Amino acid sequence: MSEILSSEVVIIGGGVIGAATAYFLCKEGAEVMVVEAEDLASGASGACDGFVSLQTKMPGSHLKLALESAQLFPSLAEDLEVDIEYNPCGGIMLATSQEQMKELRARAKALKSAGLEVEMLSAAELKEYLPEVGKTVKGGSFCPGDAQVNPISLTLGLAQKAQEMGATILRGCRVENIVVTNNRVREVHTTAGNIHSRRVVCAAGIGSNQIGKMIIVDVPVLPQRGQILVTEQRDPVLKTIVSGAEYLGTKANIPELLPEDEEAARLGLGFTAEQAASGNILLGSTREFVGFDNSTTPEAMNAIARNAMRFLPWVEDLDVIRSFAGLRPCSPDGLPILGTVKGVRGFYLATGHAGDGICLAPITGKLLSELVLDGETSLDIEPFSLYRFK
Repeated sequence: MSEILSSEVVIIGGGVIGAATAYFLCKEGAEVMVVEAEDLASGASGACDGFVSLQTKMPGSHLKLALESAQLFPSLAEDLEVDIEYNPCGGIMLATSQEQMKELRARAKALKSAGLEVEMLSAAELKEYLPEVGKTVKGGSFCPGDAQVNPISLTLGLAQKAQEMGATILRGCRVENIVVTNNRVREVHTTAGNIHSRRVVCAAGIGSNQIGKMIIVDVPVLPQRGQILVTEQRDPVLKTIVSGAEYLGTKANIPELLPEDEEAARLGLGFTAEQAASGNILLGSTREFVGFDNSTTPEAMNAIARNAMRFLPWVEDLDVIRSFAGLRPCSPDGLPILGTVKGVRGFYLATGHAGDGICLAPITGKLLSELVLDGETSLDIEPFSLYRFK
């Protein structure tokens, strides 16, 4: 007979969103159980870059969420016992045409009006940050608030701290059903046994749609594959995180910034580069809807490498030591899905962050903690409601 468990709150998913939610709930003294089908950070949180990018957010509620999240990273870096390699290094977005410069300039103006510090740099001014760029680079925008972090260390550090505060983490434990009676969550059935709980947070990433079906709710999250190359270690060479304007175009579906090349458009190719604390350089990336296929492809590897050399010619001298692909949980508009579900009391959504899971994890965890324990949040999350799609 299966063991009967109980917890004040059950969190489904052991990625960075689930771990952050557990951390903030435990800080408020809640009894928490995290249920993870595989292992911590085994999904998108363990197969992504470490961008904490603010200038890629859309002015309005998206940017406000990111700004609030960014303010939490320094205290997390101090509080967590794992070194999350938080580096407030700033970020540069490069343009390769005057049209892209015009679009970045307009975005910089809008972002500054919304409270984010962004400045435009000419090709000559870029040399202070990037001594050598491709001949096609016309300039870019610099955001001093951008940062980087180790995504796996962040996830593990949050989970470890939550455990120290009393959280239980069940690895290799699949959710099989969620029992709802009288319009209220009562129980979560798992491969490790049934868990009595009146509050359940769905932070299941690409599995969120399957979890939603258990309570007869459509959670419109699809897997979006992102592929990344990792080079050999080098002495510090990148002062900031770096991206190309086409990265923003593919991320936010901005027509003026989408790749013109047919293959690049098909792959959702956008240039990104960061140097990890280890010295390895991560080059990316792609955005593809290919179902649950998380394999890397020669086509994408070649395209990423060629594109990287277009922006930073010196990467041609680096050896690539490995590659990986992750499946980002993507909502129809690429923004998170946060909040409650109508008709099912005690069920909460924290999913669909697409490529922003690492950046938005701290504020997501904080807001979900407030919502679960107090029934309201310190920041308006209505723009991220599930029902914006209805």
